[in-house]
This record gives sequence, structure tokens and C-alpha cells, in this order.
Amino acid sequence: MTLTIRTRLTIWFTSLVAIILLILGVGVLFGALWGLRKAADQELTSGIDGVSTFLRHKLDIHEMNNLNEELREHSALLPRGKMFRVSKLDGSIVYQPDAMAVVTSIVPQANELRKESIVANGRSYRTISRFAVVGPYTFLIQVAVDQTEYRELTTGLAWILILSVPLAGLLAAFAGYWMSGRALHPIHQITETTNSIDARSLSLRLPLLGTNDELDRLSATINRMLDRIATSYERIAQFTADASHELRTPVALIRSNAELLLMEPDNSPRIERGLSDILGESTYMTRLIGDLLTLARGGDAGASIPMELLELNESIRSVLERGQAQAAMRNISLEYVPHDQVVPLRGNQNMVERILMILIDNAVRYTSPGGKIWIHTWVTTTHCGFVVRDTGIGIAKSHHERIFERFFRVDEARTPRDGGYGLGLSIAKSLIEVHGGTVHVESEIGLGASFHVSFFRADVPHSIAESLSLH
Repeated sequence: MTLTIRTRLTIWFTSLVAIILLILGVGVLFGALWGLRKAADQELTSGIDGVSTFLRHKLDIHEMNNLNEELREHSALLPRGKMFRVSKLDGSIVYQPDAMAVVTSIVPQANELRKESIVANGRSYRTISRFAVVGPYTFLIQVAVDQTEYRELTTGLAWILILSVPLAGLLAAFAGYWMSGRALHPIHQITETTNSIDARSLSLRLPLLGTNDELDRLSATINRMLDRIATSYERIAQFTADASHELRTPVALIRSNAELLLMEPDNSPRIERGLSDILGESTYMTRLIGDLLTLARGGDAGASIPMELLELNESIRSVLERGQAQAAMRNISLEYVPHDQVVPLRGNQNMVERILMILIDNAVRYTSPGGKIWIHTWVTTTHCGFVVRDTGIGIAKSHHERIFERFFRVDEARTPRDGGYGLGLSIAKSLIEVHGGTVHVESEIGLGASFHVSFFRADVPHSIAESLSLH
């Protein structure tokens, strides 16, 4: 599935915010834990040093007999929550307050200051133990502090972090979606305006806001590109129109002179054959020039083509005689099967006839003598049209789309100088599209071809017809 730029920007922004918050939160949490533990260890180490100093003082004044009471009085001077235990090497306890009984005794190595975190009876303790040599005596001193409140504080901080990251991510998603929408709004305007520009509206340009930011520079670049395209398009169209116009006069002169010479009764066979060739070539060039002119004017004619209400059966009958005469010249039969009801169409009579004659000419050209061509009209609830079917050589499926390209011929080697030059079907398609219609071909090699032309019915509004077609 392809995601829009707005969606991708929102995902990236949300992910970035969530990752930053997660890193900061974890850093704050571990920083707080490390700071609390370091402060506790400093206090406990200071407590051990204090107890060791107190024991040495008692040894100096020879008051080692009643250490339990002396240590009890000393413990009263300690900060709230801090307690200690003093024991001998044989494990006998010299002094231990009741609260210290739940703290597990930790025996360090010689000259080791051992630090541990202990959980007992649902409460958390930080403890440090160390041996202290006082004259001939060796004591195990273990100091502990109750850190349950700090543990609850850090647990709450952790839960705040766990809950705040998704919440912050959700808020970042809304904010990112809104901001990306605001940032991409000019791009939507550029897209809509660009989509509305075609051959008939090459003079349109994208609006410049004057901000000179990236989007404004993009609009300016597209405008310059459109300027170049418009200039090239105008030059090509003008060249084609001028060339077609200029060639029509000399070709018409050649044709008229050839016709006049052929009318002379004393022409020799060689002259007659040469003049016939000239007449054929001039006829070929006249058609080619006319089609080039039609293509050259096709981009500008759409807005000014006069449209009228037509009856498609009548339009076909008006050119049927010409089509049958053209087919008869190659011993091909042309049969017309009209629909049994009125076929309403809004279009240009000359163009509709031109479309039909192009398709008939194409069918005659690629159908062998003795073949058949059928024309029949059809009507549905929303559309109408006609089909031109023949028993000709057929068209490979790989060429079904390309046959409507200009100057494309399926196989020039098989039909050299057959009167076709690859413009007829392209012109027919462009004229059909001017009427809002469509054309497609059904054909296989050796099985003939069927060209299906479809238009909107004149008695059904386009909006309703399109809606019914979608359903």
C-alpha cells in the first residue's frame, strides 16, 4: 500500500517525538536511580566510618565492656531511617536495633566495602558492610537505610514515563498531521492547477506567493517549463498548419493539370499511365495534407466545434452509399444493420461522418476481395454508438493500442502504398474524444477486426449517464 507524503511525514514526526521522549525519560529515570543510590552509598559509607571511629574512641578510653548500650546511644544520633549492626567474627551480635533484624547479614571479603540492595517484608533497603579492626578486636559493621519511599517515587516516575510516551505520541500524530497538511496545502494547489492545464489552456500558470521558499521556486520552475512547452507546441502546430496550407495549392494544381491532360483523347498509353500515377499520388498527398491539417487544428477546435442533435442511423445512411461504392471497387460487400429505435447523439455531423468513413476505409483496405463488412448501431440506457466489423486480416493483440498512434502501421511490408499512412485511426480517435466518446478494437490475426465506438446519449445528461455507468 502506498502512503501519502502527509501520512509519511506524520509517522516520521510521531516516531521521532516518541523516540526522543523515550530516550529522555529513560535517561531521567536511570539518572534519578543512580543519583539516589550514590547519595545513599555516601551516607552509608560515612555511617560505617562513624561507627568505626566511635569503637576506636571507646577502646582508647577503655570502655569496651558495655558496647551495646554505648552503641544504642550512638545510633540515636543517626538520621531517621539509617541503622547499623555490629557483630563479632563468630557471628555474635554486639548491637542491633529491632528494625535492622529484617536486613540480611552481608559478609564482605577482607578489606572489601560490600554494597547490596535488599527487599525484605515488602520494603527496600540499601546496605553496606565492612570489617573494622579496633585494636585487638575485629568487628563486622553493616549499615542500612530504608529506601522504600525512594523506590515508590522511582516506580511512579517509571509509570509516568510509560503512560506519557504513547500520549505524547498521539498528540504528536495529531500535531504532525495538521502541520503536514498546512505545509503540503500549496502542493495540492500546484497539483490541481497543473492537472487543469492541457493543450487548450497552455497559457495558464501557477500562482506565485512571493515567499521565495522551496514551493514558490518549484512553481516558478514549472511555469518556466510550461512557457517552453507552450512555445514548442505553438511552433509545431504553426509549422504543421503552414506546411499543410502551403502544400495544398501546388498539389491541387498538379492534380487539376493531370485531370485535364487525361481528358485529351490522343494521349498515348505511356503518358496516360504516367498521368494516372501523378493523379494517384496527388490524391494521396491531398488526403495526407487534409489529415495533417485536421490534427494541427485539433487542439484549438474543440471549444468552437458546432454541435447539434443528430440521429445516428440517419448519419450513417448519409455516407452509406459512398462506403458501399468504395467497398465495391474491391469486390467487398458492405452491409448496414440499423438499430430498431432512435439513436440520439449530440455532435457535429461532418465529424461523425468523417469518423465512419475512416473506419470504413480502414476495413476496406485490410479486407481481401470477396470479404464482408458490417455496420450496426446500438443503444443502451446511457450510451449509443456503432460497430464496424470486417473479415480482414485482423490485428495482433499487442497492437490494439498502438494502431491509434499517429503514423503507426501494423505491417508496411504487407501493404505497401495501400493508400494508408497511419493517420486515419488517430484522427478518428481524436474526433471521437471531441464528442466525449471512446473507441476500442477487438481483433485477432486472421479473424477480422471490430471497431466499437461509444457516445453518451443526447437525451441523458452526462452526469446521470456517468453515475449509472459507474454502478
